[in-house]
Amino acid sequence: MAAKGAHITPNVEVKPSLFEVLAADSLNGTFYPAIKRVVDFLATVKPTVFGGLVRYYDEFYLLFNSLTQGYYIKHYGGSLAEIFYGLTRTSLRSKTFTTKDRNWSFLVLVLVPYIVRKLEKACERWKEDYENGKHIPANRKLLYHLLPYARACYESVKLINYVSYLANVTQTHSPSLQILRLGLTYLPEQEESWSFRDVLHGKVRVATMLSSALLRWLELSAFFLQFIEWWQTEANIGDLSKLPIPDAPEPDANAAKYANVCPICLQKHIIPTAVSVSGYVYCYRCIVTHLQSESRCPVTKYPATINDLIGIFTGDDD
Repeated sequence: MAAKGAHITPNVEVKPSLFEVLAADSLNGTFYPAIKRVVDFLATVKPTVFGGLVRYYDEFYLLFNSLTQGYYIKHYGGSLAEIFYGLTRTSLRSKTFTTKDRNWSFLVLVLVPYIVRKLEKACERWKEDYENGKHIPANRKLLYHLLPYARACYESVKLINYVSYLANVTQTHSPSLQILRLGLTYLPEQEESWSFRDVLHGKVRVATMLSSALLRWLELSAFFLQFIEWWQTEANIGDLSKLPIPDAPEPDANAAKYANVCPICLQKHIIPTAVSVSGYVYCYRCIVTHLQSESRCPVTKYPATINDLIGIFTGDDD
């Protein structure tokens, strides 16, 4: 009875510091770009196998994030990043974490970032179309003009929340947590110690072992992904001019076939433009139109975007 009574003894709540909650937010924001770097690397090595992941990366990450965050919210009461730093979510009113709180937390952690990223990419595409002289509906033009102001307002609200949390005016540091009426507190220690002898004697369930192994693997992956993000920052990349120049790729069968002609329209190049990931040269209008719909080189099928285009000046343009 004493063991059970220990679980209902109220614990003294200690408010996490601003640095701890910001570290959790920073780690949560690291997952998307860090995993994308891994996917980009795999697509470079095996474009035919992993090229689709680059094109549909947002959907792939949505699936990964749904499974990961859903598991941690259900079993531990917080996101992967929050649990990694020993934090958990609790209601500011009832000091519990109900099913309703879990569902709303899942929506905010998984679906809202996906929708925001899709909206931002759509606005960037509409802006590029407008700058290229294409007709854009007035509502889309207004949307991509207002998006930077909306982002600035949100960042301002975040800053106000940080200062309020630091000054003990509010109980939560995040606007999303403030809307959900949730706060962060320290995760209660739940030691599940077991040895290989317990495993051999059947004292430990397989589900317990798998859950513990999954938790440790995800925590190690979180650290590894954060390290990748740090390693790839511009401050640590160094001077690219000091790197050795790689050898030119061997010409394939299509090199002679498309010599001096655009592989799309099969005519002489008009504003010759090269795709940096493959080296093939196209007419500017042909390749831009193609990449807006396909997002890959027409000849090699390597993943590519408009940002991978390089203009070629032949000296014939007067």
